[in-house]
Amino acid sequence: MKVRLTSTVPSFEKELLDVAGIFVDSLSLAEPGEPADLDVRITDRLSDGSRQCLAVISGGFAAEHRSEGLPGTDPQTEKRLRKRQQKLALYHAFVQATGRRPPWGSLTGIRPTRLVYEAMAEGHTLGDAAAWTRETFDLRGDKAELLEDVIRAQTALPEAEEGQIACYIGIPFCPSRCRYCSFLSREAGDGAALPAYVDALTREIGETARLMREHGLQARSVYVGGGTPTVLSPALLERVMAAAEPMIMTAREVTVEAGRPDSITRDKLRVIREGGGTRLSVNPQTFFDGTLAAIGRRHTARQAEEAFSLAREEGFMNVNMDLIAGLPGETGDMFGRTLTRAFRLRPESLTVHTLSVKRSSLMHREGDALSEGGTVEAMVDEARRRARDEGYAPYYLYRQKHMAGNLENVGYALDGFACLYNVDMMEDKLTVLAMGAGSVSKRVWPGRQKILRAPNAKDVFQYMRRVDEMVQRKDALMRGVGKGVRPASAAGDEADVLPLETQHQAGPLVDQP
Repeated sequence: MKVRLTSTVPSFEKELLDVAGIFVDSLSLAEPGEPADLDVRITDRLSDGSRQCLAVISGGFAAEHRSEGLPGTDPQTEKRLRKRQQKLALYHAFVQATGRRPPWGSLTGIRPTRLVYEAMAEGHTLGDAAAWTRETFDLRGDKAELLEDVIRAQTALPEAEEGQIACYIGIPFCPSRCRYCSFLSREAGDGAALPAYVDALTREIGETARLMREHGLQARSVYVGGGTPTVLSPALLERVMAAAEPMIMTAREVTVEAGRPDSITRDKLRVIREGGGTRLSVNPQTFFDGTLAAIGRRHTARQAEEAFSLAREEGFMNVNMDLIAGLPGETGDMFGRTLTRAFRLRPESLTVHTLSVKRSSLMHREGDALSEGGTVEAMVDEARRRARDEGYAPYYLYRQKHMAGNLENVGYALDGFACLYNVDMMEDKLTVLAMGAGSVSKRVWPGRQKILRAPNAKDVFQYMRRVDEMVQRKDALMRGVGKGVRPASAAGDEADVLPLETQHQAGPLVDQP
């Protein structure tokens, strides 16, 4: 659907289009002179010391919103409040037009926790901050409670010590490509490219360890992600773990993604364990073989259970499992049965993703039929209830565009098993040095006063040819060379969380499908 959007601040168009996208699928801006299916006009003005904003959409539906405080304090604060006003006015106009109130209200960004943290930083209690977020952005009550539960779990985790950072090591290869996948990973095929990739990667790991020593840094956590790291042979995997030993030996937590059960062997698990791995992620996604075949995963539900049992036999007492709500053809009953089988295995953590269909995925390109938002919402709600009943608490969450039902991804964990890396990454708590094709290093100044990023080359072969340049980028990052911005802690709306110098996304920086 084409929309003609007129705002008193043209630079707000993208964020306003995101709000409209909560209610209307496949929305894009109409070009000048092009017919539009929907007309949106937003105006604002100063009056009696406050700013008033009016949003009007086709059919005469309109909503007004007043500023929360006096304008004119400083240009950045004024711009932030003005953008928030326009987004909220447009949101409420769409609520009038559609009669729908989405579970996350007007929020469009990936980190809704950020809003609560900001309110707490201003002196509010957690309960008051969550209530303010709910009322201001029209969150459904259970979503505000979820935010409160997540932050309560996060604040109970040990704080990072001075000089501690997170390390990410990316293996962007998989046995096959899942139909929902939009990541940078590629199929390993006959494995011919893997030895050369490991040559480049271990070189970058070694040089990154040198930079860490020079800057007095130590790893608090190490995350080996992908792709699927266990697509590597035991010998290649051992080379990666050995190269990362200087980071691993100081880390409180070392996660290795073994996401594809068909890539897991006893020898690989022993390499991971002997190399210092303390946390493993084994990802069934669903326990229905028909669904697994339809989404391009070349393993069975039984193989997932066998891989989990094998991990236990090899001494892994901290295992995460990923599930996806809303896979094509799955009903609420099917998802409930998947939950039952997962909880029966008793992993230390369970990450429940809502299916997100990105434009680069096969699902989007081939127009797969997806579950309705209401069905997926019931699945996500059931997962939360069942997790609570089984003793799992939510400890991190994030949201994505194009998610079924405009919902969320949530990580649940038993007491003492929340993943430090996931929290530090998702909440921008720590500097991250990332190695591997498509990964992104991130330097976070205390209090998030400034954030700089240094992306690695996305293409595997470009990365291998230019690995020395990737090291130089990290060196410049740690010396503070580059364009910095004030991050979202100054922005006030989590939709603006990453207004950084590059829009490159890292590889899977948290437990991923």
